[in-house]
Amino acid sequence: MKLVPVSSGSIRPGEPVPFDVFDVEGHLLLAAGRVADAKTMEEALYGQQLYIDERMSNEWQRAINARLDDMLRRNVALGQIAQAKPRENWRDSQFLNTGFSQELSLTEEWDSLLRVLALALREARPEGDWLKRIIKAHRRVQELGSARLDGSLVYLIQESGKPQAHYSALHGLLVCVVCQAAANLLSWPKDWVQAIGLASLTMNVAMTRLQDALANSEVAPTVQMRQEIERHPTAAHALLQSCGVEDPFWTGAVRWHHDWQLEHLPVQDLTPPKQLARLLMRVDIFTARLSRRGTRSPSSPLQAAKRACIGSSGKIDDIGSALLKAMGLYPPGTFVELANGETGIVVARGVRADLPRVASLRNAEGNVFGSPILRDAVKSSFRVVRSVPSSEVNIRLSYDKLIAMI
Repeated sequence: MKLVPVSSGSIRPGEPVPFDVFDVEGHLLLAAGRVADAKTMEEALYGQQLYIDERMSNEWQRAINARLDDMLRRNVALGQIAQAKPRENWRDSQFLNTGFSQELSLTEEWDSLLRVLALALREARPEGDWLKRIIKAHRRVQELGSARLDGSLVYLIQESGKPQAHYSALHGLLVCVVCQAAANLLSWPKDWVQAIGLASLTMNVAMTRLQDALANSEVAPTVQMRQEIERHPTAAHALLQSCGVEDPFWTGAVRWHHDWQLEHLPVQDLTPPKQLARLLMRVDIFTARLSRRGTRSPSSPLQAAKRACIGSSGKIDDIGSALLKAMGLYPPGTFVELANGETGIVVARGVRADLPRVASLRNAEGNVFGSPILRDAVKSSFRVVRSVPSSEVNIRLSYDKLIAMI
């Protein structure tokens, strides 16, 4: 992410912050969507240069220019033009109403989806258009997850292992992609696949802000926070119903996605919404363990798979089998060491769960290659011998270059 300076006049007390605001070192000062009073703004921003993502700056300027053109055409008074700002939901209209540009890379498409989903979740309430925006964005999530699953996982899993201002939205996107891949492998009906995707994006809507805060906090949740976490499935279910969602598969999956009793019942005894909830719960666990939190680093893929793929019988069950096929033992976006001593990043699943395709980043002596080298674990010298924590791999990555190797 490239940061560029922005005027503090773009941020106004009592109004939602239009974009993530950072300091010169890249630390988040104010998150997009937050409504800050004058005192909070002064404490957070006083006396320092503010920065935003360069792409967001360009979008903001285009939105400002569009509003100015419109006001000039309508002969609006100059005093009002001087105070012009983009229309409400300017980011979503830029992204959703015009569709995706064919010139966007896969990384840029996921960046855009992340921003749209994060803002929509923070604006969730019984009224408003936040849900329509999520439904519209979900269509693109389905397309990318279906057509470019490996590259999408590289982006989503890598980003999940970093400090993240929009953890809740990013986690929802990753869960959505994995759930839909597994659901298709389970040969579920299209309406089930659609419902579990939407449930993935909205399962944590009742605690989005709390989840974002906790993801970067090194302090354990308070009793009050734990209570909010405990009741978030029922609160999210109620919010969706209040917004007019009538699909029982979608709302049911959200309502029951933390019900551990589902693991101890035969699949044939579960209603369709609870079958969806069972998959959603497993994927939620799997992907959360691959993610970074303020209090811990990501778990190894093998540890995550052991928890998510093994059913109550102690064996890999139907969901576990689908997850292994969908992600592999070493999912795209995770680091591994090969039998020849090279360290690399998985860029694609292979012919078997334990035989991924790997972009080697450095040799056995620790020297970084000038460009990543594609290895196929089918060959014995390139077999994966262990997962490597991201903390051991201090190499700057280009997602687009890695994805182009697939």
